[in-house]
Amino acid sequence: MGEDVKKESWGSTFGFIMTSIGYAVGLGAIWKFPYMIGMNGGGIFLLLCIILAILVAVPLAWGELTLGRYTQCSALVGMRKLEGKGNFWQAIGWLGFATAFTLTAYYITIVGDVLFYIFTFISGGLEGLSVDEMASFYTQLNQDIATKLFWTALTLVLMTLIISRGVQGGLEAANKILIPCLFIFLFILGIRGLTLPGGIDGLVWMFQPDFSKLTPSVLYAALNQVFFLAGVGFATMFSFGAYLDPKQSDIPFNGSIIILSNMLVAILAGIAIFPALFSYGMEITSGSGLTFQTLPYVFNEMPMGRLWGGLFFILLFCAGFSTILGLTEGMVSTLSDAFRLDRKKMTFIIVIFLFVCSIPSILSTNVWAHIRPLNMDLFTFMDFLAVGLFCPLGCILIALYVAYRFPFSKLVAESSIGAKYFTIPSWMKLWYLAAIPLITLFVLVVGILSYLGVNIF
Repeated sequence: MGEDVKKESWGSTFGFIMTSIGYAVGLGAIWKFPYMIGMNGGGIFLLLCIILAILVAVPLAWGELTLGRYTQCSALVGMRKLEGKGNFWQAIGWLGFATAFTLTAYYITIVGDVLFYIFTFISGGLEGLSVDEMASFYTQLNQDIATKLFWTALTLVLMTLIISRGVQGGLEAANKILIPCLFIFLFILGIRGLTLPGGIDGLVWMFQPDFSKLTPSVLYAALNQVFFLAGVGFATMFSFGAYLDPKQSDIPFNGSIIILSNMLVAILAGIAIFPALFSYGMEITSGSGLTFQTLPYVFNEMPMGRLWGGLFFILLFCAGFSTILGLTEGMVSTLSDAFRLDRKKMTFIIVIFLFVCSIPSILSTNVWAHIRPLNMDLFTFMDFLAVGLFCPLGCILIALYVAYRFPFSKLVAESSIGAKYFTIPSWMKLWYLAAIPLITLFVLVVGILSYLGVNIF
C-alpha cells in the first residue's frame, strides 16, 4: 500500500509563470536556438518559429494546462480519472514521462558542462586560447569521463535538494530567483553586444527575413525547434496545471505568456550573441559548437571578457537548470501520484535512475563511441527518442484528445473558468483535430527520416 501524497499547489501566479517559463526556456532557447538561426537563414527562421509557436505550441499548452487543472492530477492519474484504468489515453502520461526522462538523462550532461565552464571561465582557465584551442578544450572535456561524471552528479545533487523541498518551497522558490536573473543577464549581455563595433549588423541579419531562404528544410527545422523550445508533449504542463487553483487561474492568458516568453528569451539570446559574432567576424553557421567553442573565444577577445563570459555561462546554467527542475518535477509528480509514494522518496529514486541513464550519453563520444543504434551515437539516439519520436506522438495524442474525446466544448468551457482577457474560440476545434496533428505528424515523419540519414528535401 502506498503512502498518502499531500496535494501540492502554486504559492502565486507569478511563481507559476516563472516556473513554467523556466521549464520551457531551457538550453533550447540559449544553446540551440541561436545556432539554429545561424544555420537556417537568420530572420526567416526566427519569423517561422514565432508563427509556429503561436499556431501550434500555444494551443497545446492550453490543452495540457486545462486537463491538469480539471483533473487536479498529473497525467497518468489524470487520464485514469477521466477514462478509467487501462485506457488507451493513459499513453499521454507514459509518453510524457518517457520524453521527460530520456531528455533529462542526456540534457543533464550538457547542464553539467555549463556548470564546469562557469568555474573554468571565471578562474581564467580559458584565457588566451585560440579558436582551435577552444575547440580542442571542449573535445578533451568530452573525453574526460571522470570530469563529466562529477559535474553531472553535482548538478543532480543541486536539483535533488530543490525538488525534494516541494513545489512552493523548492521549485517555485528557485525559479522566482533563476528566471528574473536570466532576463537581467540576457539584457546586460544584449546591451554589451549592441555597443560593439558592427554589432548592429548582427541585429539586422537576425531580424530581417530573407524569403529567398524559405525552403522546406528551413520550415522543418523551425517546426522541430518550436517543439524543442516550447516544452509541450512532455506531460509536465499537465502536472503544472494540476497545481493551479481550479477557479481563479487564467489558462488562456498564462499559457500564451509562457510560450511567448520562451520565444522572447530565445530572441534576447540571439541579441546577446549575434552582434558579438558579427563584431569579431566569427562564423555564424558554426552549429552546436557555437556555445562551447566560438563564443568563449569571442568573450576572451572583449575587454573584461572573463566577466562577460562568466555572465553568459551563468545565465545558460539558469536556463538549463530551470528546465531540468521542471522536467523532474513533472516526473516526480507523475509517479508519486500513480504509485502513492512520498515525493522525497520518488525524487531520490528518479535521480538515481537519471544518473545511471546519463552514463551512455557521457560515454557516447569516447569508450562507447562504437555503439551506434540506427547509425547514431548514443547521445543523438537519446535525442531522437525524446524529441524526434516520443514528444511529437504525445503532442498528437493531446491535440486529438482535447478536440474529440474530452470533448472540445468541454475544453472551451473549462479553460474559460478564471479567464480574464480572452477564451479559447470554439472554431479552433478543427485546428486541434486536424491541423496540429498533421503538422506534428510532418515533424515526426521527416524527423525520423532525417535521423536515419534520409533527406527528402
